Amino acid sequence: MPPTPPNRMPAVIMGIVLVTAPLLFGAVYPWAYGLLEIGVLAAFLIWLFRHPPLTVPGAKPSNWGMLCLMGFVAWAGVQLIPLPRELVRLLAGPTYQLWQLDFLPSDIVHLRAFLPLTVYPFATANVGILFLVYLLAFYLAGKLVASPYRAAATPNTLILLIVLAGLAVAVIGIVQKGVNARAIYGFLKPLENNTFTGPYVNYNHFAGYLELAIPLGISLIAFSLHTNLRLPANSGLLWLCGGAVVIMASALIMSTSRGGIFSFCLVTLGQLLMITALFRQRRIKGRFVAFGLIFLLILGVGAHMTDWSQTMPRFHRLFQQDPTENIRWKLFKDILHMGDELPFSGSGLGTFAKGYPFFKTISRQGIFKHAHNDYLEILAETGWPGILLFLGFTAWVLGRGGGTLFRALSWRNRDDPTLTGRALLITGCMGGVVSLLLHGMVDSNLHIPANALTWFVLCGLTVGLSFVPIKAGSLAQPRSMRP
Repeated sequence: MPPTPPNRMPAVIMGIVLVTAPLLFGAVYPWAYGLLEIGVLAAFLIWLFRHPPLTVPGAKPSNWGMLCLMGFVAWAGVQLIPLPRELVRLLAGPTYQLWQLDFLPSDIVHLRAFLPLTVYPFATANVGILFLVYLLAFYLAGKLVASPYRAAATPNTLILLIVLAGLAVAVIGIVQKGVNARAIYGFLKPLENNTFTGPYVNYNHFAGYLELAIPLGISLIAFSLHTNLRLPANSGLLWLCGGAVVIMASALIMSTSRGGIFSFCLVTLGQLLMITALFRQRRIKGRFVAFGLIFLLILGVGAHMTDWSQTMPRFHRLFQQDPTENIRWKLFKDILHMGDELPFSGSGLGTFAKGYPFFKTISRQGIFKHAHNDYLEILAETGWPGILLFLGFTAWVLGRGGGTLFRALSWRNRDDPTLTGRALLITGCMGGVVSLLLHGMVDSNLHIPANALTWFVLCGLTVGLSFVPIKAGSLAQPRSMRP
């Protein structure tokens, strides 16, 4: 008896969430990322009803990275457990001192009181639920792209939807700059100040989302050239993605985000070199180079239309400044000290704004809501257990994708069009993953729900695409991803 076709509803819901999340003001408002959480949970429950798992996801030895991500989410739960005060003092002395502040009610600090490791349980629970949603989104994305009912050489719909969402975000940003808008969509001001770009309340987060979408657009262009340029569908996809990439790249450079521009340039260069290596036929390489030249020409027109005049001066100021005098450098030093003081527990996931003021040495007034460095913020909030689990998950994802790329480049697989097609798509997914990891050294994109959700989905697509079919034109699903 042939297998029952899968329920498409989870993929539809995930697609709607991925498109709307960046348009809902970057999903930084609680009601906005609340909708994001509801959508992903609904998609996962529908999938679970149709495909009840026989084992715990990630329980296979080959899926140790999945266990790392599950452990990271579980660690947030551990931070919420009330512990004897002496144990809290032993594991996290600074946290214990924060709980002893004079303004706290006496029933919290009496001798028999049990204290959690986090300094702000509400924030830890809130962000912990977000990361649980990211875990489910990662798992669903991997399942959907590795479905045995999907043709092996067909781009996943989620990839195209992310590109289209990036195009919409870029167009909104360009239009708002053109009309000199003073409020998001003309009716809502940002939470912190009057600066914003497109639907995002911060230009770095705006650039961060485009960094996720642009590599996917480039990979779809390469995939269209690889399959058959003469097919009308592929030709339409080629020009649609080509125009989207030009508009998104113009908007990204217009944003003046130095970290975003640097990550985009570095990742794009690496991706183009990898795609060129995967294209073994001279005819396809010639088309790809010709398309690249047209892209550069149109991008020059885009530079004139979107006004990049403020971009280069920002880089000049960066090179003229003493790095040790940069406020982010001083902030990073404070956070490293915070990590040294709380190496095991951290201050609690999502509690940076509450925990950092007690380690702050910067004379500048105001609240630092984020560390402007994803890795240091994770270290400060979750200690070494959290950062090691996160890095373990990241290394596993990149290892999966990189392994498939190397297999596609080997001479043994040079005549396998299915493997090459998958590798081309993986260059886009991995490009987005790596780009945000690079940008994460100077900003906090993984703490912005819309960007973090898309990043984890790209991780899931990378892992799902890395399960290579045994034969060209067939799709053999590995045991570790079977329902």
